[in-house]
Amino acid sequence: MKKQKISQKRDPEKTQTNILDQALRCFARSGFHGVGLNEICEKAGVNKRMIYHYFKDKEGLYRAAHRKGWQELEEGFLKELSRSGNVLASKEGTQNLLLEAVEIFHDFIASHQIFLRLLLWDGLEGGLASKSLWKEVRGPIFRRIEALITAAQQQGVFSKELKASHLIISFIGAIAFYFSHAHTMGDIFQKNPLNLDAVAERKEQILLLFKKLL
Repeated sequence: MKKQKISQKRDPEKTQTNILDQALRCFARSGFHGVGLNEICEKAGVNKRMIYHYFKDKEGLYRAAHRKGWQELEEGFLKELSRSGNVLASKEGTQNLLLEAVEIFHDFIASHQIFLRLLLWDGLEGGLASKSLWKEVRGPIFRRIEALITAAQQQGVFSKELKASHLIISFIGAIAFYFSHAHTMGDIFQKNPLNLDAVAERKEQILLLFKKLL
């Protein structure tokens, strides 16, 4: 009696997601130059042909891993900030929206620390992936926040002496540095900085700091 062959239905979307997830972890651990396609293929359980098919080459896969993280951040930001037209009419509404933007970014970084490590590596290696995604996704996020801060300054919420670009970078740095260097901060806080209570405390302090500027 002949055994029937069991046909496995291909799932391109699932395959792509799996490759991206494994690539993200590999690149975040060792950077672009520290990872070979063979390692990513082994982790994802695919051959190189699949990577070439979906992502063209290693550079394309690296860029796609970055794009995935930025798009997830964009979805969170733009979903909430799309309400800005309704709340910017009042100073209180503007203040609340600014605080919400800070909170969104904090929560995103707290839950996407692998992506943060990927960004750190990209910065160390010249930032090619991040720069290539400026027009596509990074720029729209930045310009939306910049416009919100400019509107806040026109309402007198912020001092006009503060440049929007520097203010944005300052808070990105304050949030990202905590998570990127958390493993060096145990002696400072006398507890694991990545415990849920420690992360909640950090979020509270960041929001309090931001409120002091308003």
